[in-house]
Amino acid sequence: MKEEKSFIIVLSYMVLIISIMLIIGLSISLTDNFTLIKDIVLIFSFIFSLVLISIFLIIIFTLKLFKEKKLNKIESKILYYSVSLYYPILVALARITRIDKDKIRLIYTKINNLLIKSKNIKIKPQDLLILLPHCIQYSECKYKITNDINNCVKCGKCDIDKIIKLKEEYGFNVVVATGGTLARKWIMSLRPKAIVAVACERDLSSGINDVKRLPVIGVINERPNGPCINTKVSIDSLEEAIKFFIKDI
Repeated sequence: MKEEKSFIIVLSYMVLIISIMLIIGLSISLTDNFTLIKDIVLIFSFIFSLVLISIFLIIIFTLKLFKEKKLNKIESKILYYSVSLYYPILVALARITRIDKDKIRLIYTKINNLLIKSKNIKIKPQDLLILLPHCIQYSECKYKITNDINNCVKCGKCDIDKIIKLKEEYGFNVVVATGGTLARKWIMSLRPKAIVAVACERDLSSGINDVKRLPVIGVINERPNGPCINTKVSIDSLEEAIKFFIKDI
């Protein structure tokens, strides 16, 4: 709920700023002088009006999605494209208003997940790719798993052994990526039809933006030792996302 409030606060700032600009623009357009300026202001006022309407729709559809977890196709498309368009602006406004940017990124990921889960997507296990961050591996482990996760010796010091057990049970593909470049390389190589990605808020929101042609469910990692070292993941949340995509489970 805190993240949802932060999202609405930043959107409200956008509405306030655009409303002020709209009022100023309309007041200028009502003057008798500067015909060219009036025409330009009227055009921008029309654009600002459309932006205001779209922001109000984002707020309405977002609240509906969080409460009912379902939108019709038109509402889903409006929300998806609108949030994708305004997301960079929201992050910038969060910086200005001193709201934690990760809260906006988390809300973006949650909206994406809910939109994906509102669809009926069922694929074969071999068409599903699980993307893991390298920081989920025990930092002092001697066995490199970025090239092959099966190099794990299952010592139990990190969550990799539990994820391998899920892999053996369901039959999906799972890889460990050290960054966005390697993640994209794995996606190009394996050509999955859907992805479950585990990462921090920043990397997840960035990855979801990069891979718009594929349905992606993001699972936020846990950072008991701080960011980028010995991170963990909720196995239950991961398995829930896997079950959503894989048919006949």
